[in-house]
Amino acid sequence: MEQSDLVEDLFSSLANDFPQKELRKIHQNAKGTKISKGYNLENAPYQVLDLVRDFDEQTGFNIRVLNWWGNGLFIFVYFGGLTLEKHIGLLSELTPSYKNCDHSSPWAYGQIISKEVQKVGLKPKKDGFSQFFKQIDPDPEYSKTYSLIKKEIRFVLDNHS
Repeated sequence: MEQSDLVEDLFSSLANDFPQKELRKIHQNAKGTKISKGYNLENAPYQVLDLVRDFDEQTGFNIRVLNWWGNGLFIFVYFGGLTLEKHIGLLSELTPSYKNCDHSSPWAYGQIISKEVQKVGLKPKKDGFSQFFKQIDPDPEYSKTYSLIKKEIRFVLDNHS
């Protein structure tokens, strides 16, 4: 099996672990999970798992797992401004291991990741969305990587609700 197929299987298994019914209890505008892939994210292929999928700048919430070939495996947590206000306590939970995505676009991954990002004091933006990310170190053993990502997603969802 090719590496990209393994990642797709990993993302499918994770998506199945977080059904729409559960996501709607956490965020009423949840649109479910979606797996996508492409071949040119700053000249490298990528695969994405989105859970929740609400990118409204005020009321949105999303968890994105990004496998960006040659750059790493990442988890991004997106909050609309009002959503973050409701769940401001989650910031203190994310602080030890997440970094700010201090960029005007949530999709500028190359700039977000390559920037020396301030880890100190995760601060929401004054207007619109805020986004935070963490790099995940995959384990050569599929089941360990699966458990690691699932635990991270569960942590964010449990602290969001």
